[in-house]
Amino acid sequence: MDDICFVEQMSRGAAIFLSVWLSLTCLVAVAGNTVVLWLFCTHETLRTISNRFIASLSAADFLVGLVISPVWIVVRCYVQPPETHAMANVLDMLWIHTTAATTFNLCCVTVDRFIAIRFPFRYQLILTKKICHSLIIFAWLTSLLLPLPLIFLDVEKLWLSLSVLTFLVPTTVVTFCYFWIFKAARKQIKRITFETSNEHNTARRTKQNYKALKTVGLVLGVFIVTWMPCLVVSILHQFTAKDLCLDQKYYISVWPWIEAIAFTSSSINPWIYCFRNSEFRDVLHRRFHWFPS
Repeated sequence: MDDICFVEQMSRGAAIFLSVWLSLTCLVAVAGNTVVLWLFCTHETLRTISNRFIASLSAADFLVGLVISPVWIVVRCYVQPPETHAMANVLDMLWIHTTAATTFNLCCVTVDRFIAIRFPFRYQLILTKKICHSLIIFAWLTSLLLPLPLIFLDVEKLWLSLSVLTFLVPTTVVTFCYFWIFKAARKQIKRITFETSNEHNTARRTKQNYKALKTVGLVLGVFIVTWMPCLVVSILHQFTAKDLCLDQKYYISVWPWIEAIAFTSSSINPWIYCFRNSEFRDVLHRRFHWFPS
């Protein structure tokens, strides 16, 4: 019965497909986030509080593309150690660190946008440079400390707690903030649409707010598509963890695809958070005239 139930290794076709998929996203993630970090480091005008959070997120995404994804390809697709192997445990630790670093930095970016819209006149008092750096350090330090208990304890005993900390809490924060921003933007668009004192100015401002609304929807959509499967599968996994057969199938047949989807976000984030940002685009246009302003 065990021979029928247990799937020992990933199929060759799935391994090749995931390898090609993640190799391409690695290249895009490294290239896109390198440009973002290079622009941030070489142009003082870009070193605003908001852009510091974006740079921290780009650093996390850069590490995913340069280090984590290639290691994941080698271990998951070619070595394929059993779930209890030390190499699999190390990969779990890297996965947790990567997930926490990305989702925590996403939270920082989202909360920054939320404060900027919710408290526009108090923004500089609330988010000083010192607080900004403290939040970034906290995000990175926490993401480094979270995987350490796996050295001493079984991952199955900690998976629910780690899922809540790395998925559920950030997802709740990001969703709340962006829905509030979405709601505020819609109210502003309706108010501007009914203004008649200056038709040209009204049209311009309405267009800007529709663009902001579109960006919010894009951000939230990408976040849900890339990270929500991790949360859903983690919760389902907890209810079936006692079934060794199903647990093995999760590890071989489900989790590789879920992890690959999450890693893909590292190649998408720079295009959403930076290349849709007029400040970054203008600097890129000055550096490379072929880049659209």
